Amino acid sequence: MQTEDSTSVSRKRIKISNIACCEIVTLEQWHDSSAESDEVVNRLPLVDLRTEEEYSRKPLKCPLNENAPIVSLPFDQLISGDRSCELPPRNVHFAILIPANVNVEDIERFFFATESSSTLQSRKPWLVRQMIFESREMWQHAKEIGIDPNSDEDVEHSFPLPRLWKPDEMVENILGPMLIEKFDRGQGSFVVWDLGSGAGRDVSFLAEQLKANKLKNNSPRSIQVVGFDCHKGSARRSLPLWKNRMVDDVTQSRLVNLKKLEVLEKDVHSDKGLICLYAVRFLNRTLLNWIAKKAKLMSGCIFAMSHFCKENGQEWTWDHPKENNVLSREELNSIFCSDYGWKIIHDDICLDGDHGRPMVHFCAEKRDLMRNE
Repeated sequence: MQTEDSTSVSRKRIKISNIACCEIVTLEQWHDSSAESDEVVNRLPLVDLRTEEEYSRKPLKCPLNENAPIVSLPFDQLISGDRSCELPPRNVHFAILIPANVNVEDIERFFFATESSSTLQSRKPWLVRQMIFESREMWQHAKEIGIDPNSDEDVEHSFPLPRLWKPDEMVENILGPMLIEKFDRGQGSFVVWDLGSGAGRDVSFLAEQLKANKLKNNSPRSIQVVGFDCHKGSARRSLPLWKNRMVDDVTQSRLVNLKKLEVLEKDVHSDKGLICLYAVRFLNRTLLNWIAKKAKLMSGCIFAMSHFCKENGQEWTWDHPKENNVLSREELNSIFCSDYGWKIIHDDICLDGDHGRPMVHFCAEKRDLMRNE
């Protein structure tokens, strides 16, 4: 890291690489003003890199109605990979609090590297735009602005916890509210399946929303959000996330080959209260046809999907995913049709935030009790 200039005694702009710059700021400067870069106009979310023990002993508190949360992500757990999925997307600016015992060179290698150390493939660095170094002065500033552990200021203690990552847009804006409404209107157990759950963030989001609603309304209904994946690494990444997000009591990871439909058939039978199956960026056409036409699902069960899709009359021009792993515009409509007791309740095209690729956001509801064998 090279210092470019200084705007005050304690505020410095430093050059990380040919494409990235960062500011060293005090906690007070982070709290009171935005970064000087023209690209940043609001106070940045702050990632506290201190260990769990240090954070538990001396937490920085999030003020009420705060749009820029303070989130604890211990640096050792980021390096190990246990909590790296909780970092913001790589197009989001944020600040970091660097503990006194962490080497700045390790920070630089983790956050600003443009090449993966394991695969040697190029990657986008995270957009860390401000760095705060832990010090006595920092804790004095925390006291002055009312976010230190002994402050009398009102702080947010609600559930769900603050987060920096975002779930899939369809899950957040369409499926989530739909499930909350179903939860409030029904009785008994409430089970949701994520097919191809990966790192488990969508599972976590839905579990948090449902659990928060259950606690708010003091509902007796049981909740279970289940992540299905064929990779052992999925559980290794998901379980720490769900524990840290306080939803390990209402989530479950299942290592399942999703091509083996007989296994899923047994799970459909055993999971009483299965109200929703959904898939995000996971395509298995045999599985889709089985869900639509043969799975013994109860009336009112929802199927939802967010996946890459060709727009009407348009060619697929992106390298990833390959065209055979992309849906045609009317493909889900033809599978989840009224002949098999489905009613389409949402079907829209949007563009993904990564490369502007078209994606379909699709939801259908099972409307009868008849089964088509």
